[in-house]
Amino acid sequence: MTMPQPDAPCECPRIVLASPNLSRRMGGEALKALSVFLGYRELGFDVTQVTHARVRGELTAYGIDSGVVYVKDGPLQRGLDRYRLHWLLGLVDSWLLHRAVQREVDRVQPWIVHFTAPIAPSGISFPIRGAPVVIGPLNGSILHPPTLMFRESWTKRLGAMLTRPVQLSSRVLFRGKLQARLFVSGGERTARTLELGGCRRDRMVTVINSGVDPRLRDHRRIVHQSQNWNFVFLGRLVRYKACDLVIRALARVPQARLEVIGDGPESRRLRELALRQGVSSRLVFKPYSTNREALFAHLRQFRGFLFPTLAEASGTVIQEAMMLGLPAVCVDWGGPQMLLDAQTGILIPPESEEAIVKGLASAMTRLARDPDFAETLSIKARHKAETVGYDWPRVLRSWIALYDRLFEESGSTRRFATFLAMRTGGDILSSILSNLG
Repeated sequence: MTMPQPDAPCECPRIVLASPNLSRRMGGEALKALSVFLGYRELGFDVTQVTHARVRGELTAYGIDSGVVYVKDGPLQRGLDRYRLHWLLGLVDSWLLHRAVQREVDRVQPWIVHFTAPIAPSGISFPIRGAPVVIGPLNGSILHPPTLMFRESWTKRLGAMLTRPVQLSSRVLFRGKLQARLFVSGGERTARTLELGGCRRDRMVTVINSGVDPRLRDHRRIVHQSQNWNFVFLGRLVRYKACDLVIRALARVPQARLEVIGDGPESRRLRELALRQGVSSRLVFKPYSTNREALFAHLRQFRGFLFPTLAEASGTVIQEAMMLGLPAVCVDWGGPQMLLDAQTGILIPPESEEAIVKGLASAMTRLARDPDFAETLSIKARHKAETVGYDWPRVLRSWIALYDRLFEESGSTRRFATFLAMRTGGDILSSILSNLG
């Protein structure tokens, strides 16, 4: 790892962040990258974000008109996307992103370079010269449970079969991860995939994957009293989120009402399913809102959050539900399995589609009829979220401490903590991401 020359102790830390997308509309990975960028700017760091030009319009609409370097999508990328050659498109996108990052490293001589996305441990990474590199948090290599692999797309199944040869070849062809410090939040599954690519365990650091809006700390926990048959699904309407199983479960609980909040390619199919299941009168579809404060207030009316996702690497929306005290009902697999337990939520074994539908229906009935049970889950989920530190200020604080550890190990005198201590006498982290609403 190459360390730049030391600066004066109080010099503003310079960071180059890189992510293919920054967006509130393109899923959790893009939202996380946007949150990190805004959070570090709020801390007063000199941040340069490298991302693809496809998000320029959205960022401009948010008033973000500086500090971003855009990589343009050319005819080659558009052609690869049109013909669904996504692996090759990912290779081209990654090369262009890394090339733009290298130009920024040469220009600004940052203290550190941090690739906040993509999160897949099998993702392609090229070496960067002239600054220490952090990649992650990496959290991926997750497929559907074995009993539900028939729902998995053929491209992901093929990708899973190719993981080992691709990772072995990346030791020679794509050596970026071998030279970087790796933030890992996907547990042993992610670590094993990284090892296939030649990454050493001593370069992996376990971290919390992402944070939630810090304003959630100021929201009173939802208190569950009397019966309540209102439930919500919140997420992108894509097949692996398994909203179809929620709709099938709704048909088995005639008292229940469901609100589906989200957008995505499955929207039409889910509406047709609701008609066939005879639940359209008890089901409302609403588009996702980027007004987070309004969304958090809206969620207070529900008894539970139904989210039987089958291939979720992490689950920021589950963390948000825990902070609100909204009991989450998930499948015992992947990210939800790492976030929840029997004390803080309801986990359904992924034995079959029918078993999950039955489990969802049973969970709805118990939560609706038993406010004491719902209240117990609510209290314990909120306590765990606050104790572990799911809000962005504490997540970023933990990452910054790891940056400083890198400097200490290399003999550098640079410290992010020194700059923050000089800049404020209070906790400026408490205001991070205040402009996300």
